[in-house]
Amino acid sequence: MVGLIGISHQTALLEIREQLVISKEEISGLFEYLSFKCKVGGILALSTCNRTELYFETKTSQVDDPNAYLEKVTDAYISYFKKPDSIKSYLYTKTGIDTARHLFRVTTGLDSLILGEYQIVSQVKEAFSWVDNTALIGPELTRMVQKAFEAGKEVRTRTSINRGAVSVSSAAVELAAKRLGCYTQMKTLTVGAGETGNIVALNFSKKGCKDIWITNRTYEKAEQVADRVGGIAFPMHECNVQMKDADVVIYTTSSSKFLLNKDCAQKIMNERNGKSLLVIDLCNPRNVAQDVGEIEGLTLLDLDHMEEVVKSNFDKRKDELGVAEQIIDEILIEFDDWLNVRRMSSAISNITSLFKDVHSSEIGNYKKVDDDSDDFQKLSEYGEHLSSKYTRMLIKQIRLITNEGRDPEKVKMVEEFFNFDV
Repeated sequence: MVGLIGISHQTALLEIREQLVISKEEISGLFEYLSFKCKVGGILALSTCNRTELYFETKTSQVDDPNAYLEKVTDAYISYFKKPDSIKSYLYTKTGIDTARHLFRVTTGLDSLILGEYQIVSQVKEAFSWVDNTALIGPELTRMVQKAFEAGKEVRTRTSINRGAVSVSSAAVELAAKRLGCYTQMKTLTVGAGETGNIVALNFSKKGCKDIWITNRTYEKAEQVADRVGGIAFPMHECNVQMKDADVVIYTTSSSKFLLNKDCAQKIMNERNGKSLLVIDLCNPRNVAQDVGEIEGLTLLDLDHMEEVVKSNFDKRKDELGVAEQIIDEILIEFDDWLNVRRMSSAISNITSLFKDVHSSEIGNYKKVDDDSDDFQKLSEYGEHLSSKYTRMLIKQIRLITNEGRDPEKVKMVEEFFNFDV
């Protein structure tokens, strides 16, 4: 069984969401904890600017009470991060095929703050890379992620929902123009040179900005981005110096600590001679302390302020929603069929082994002819033929009575019936 525990922009504000961010370094420890507490067989953790989602699969395909098991995993998840039970009210949970549908919608950008967001695909790929080819993920989650990528590709190919779509990064650039005016006169500073910082800088360049400054903890990465967009790179320790001259500063790093607090921001504003400053924090957890927004002349926006761009983006692409949902349904059926066949795999394996063992045992006890004779060879081949024939007949009947594996109770009954020694 696959399941999901998540929190997103749809259920909680940023100050709540940032409490449950899962980093790459925490994946292994979280898996070991859930495996010990709940016998979880695999996990996938997706943490983006607007969501944190924990996908998991059980060690066995059948669970007697999915809802009770889901609650147990949720309690263990909350316990691992040492959060109070009250945070459960912000979570959403899913099991089975609903889990796959959700991941498909996330990967295609249908569940994003910005409808059709394209950056989410690379974020899902990164999350998968953390666990791919390791003991941290099992076959059901692996297959589900692969089908999610297939759904994303089909939606991008067969609809225009992603065509010209903005990410949160480019939405921030658009928001800056709405607040400050002309791009060509804008002095911009991007803090962070990862994927989000790259997109921010590239969008400023495309909009005609002439003063594009980039800083990063690793200076060489800042230089690479600067070269790409015709900007200027600065070491991170010079960030505050550059802020004195910038019109807009956009934070995009993965730092778990504040990079700008109120005292530091106040000193910067004191040296700007009354010139206002726009600071946009695109990070989860946040890079800028919330009380920085209380400083006169400084406007602080974070991920929860992107609504100004969201509605216009949705209106442009809402007509493509129906087609995208239909594509998701098509691929969901394929994944469900695969799951159902997988549910029967144990019973089918037992039946196949049973007939092979019976044939091997009986032919071994047959002593009336010489083992090297043609008669013995023919007898052995005919026995294999009968074994295969009756195996196929039984499997066909099992698929029929279990509705292709969709009736878990009957699948379980068949597994128990054929689980014996010859």
